[in-house]
Amino acid sequence: MTRDQRGLSLSIEFVVLLPALMLIMATLIGGGRLALARITVQQWADSAVRAASLARDPATARTQAQAVVTADADTSSVHCVGGPALNADTSAFSRPLGEAGQVTASVACRVPMADLLLPGVPGEFVVEAQASSTLDRYRGRR
Repeated sequence: MTRDQRGLSLSIEFVVLLPALMLIMATLIGGGRLALARITVQQWADSAVRAASLARDPATARTQAQAVVTADADTSSVHCVGGPALNADTSAFSRPLGEAGQVTASVACRVPMADLLLPGVPGEFVVEAQASSTLDRYRGRR
């Protein structure tokens, strides 16, 4: 007497394939989160350096760059653990008028990954971006 075992076979396949499918989905979501974070952090760095290059002195440049990054981070879908970290190099403001100089900004963001429940994935990844902008040679500086 043989019994039909098609239902049992389907149940076993489902139990074996479900964790693999969940792992694939979590990996895709994690990759998407990192890609979005890289693009967003690069935009923050670009905006910060642009704001800094329009200032007339180094203190104002750093303040404006930080304000732009903070405002962009507040309205962004990317969440940084501890907020984004900005490092702005405004030493070019000390150069004499007529001499070329560049302002640079680097932004770092610790992107959380622990909520994806992927085994072996660290709690967060650090995403960094840099940008630079040329100072106007003949614009007055203080």
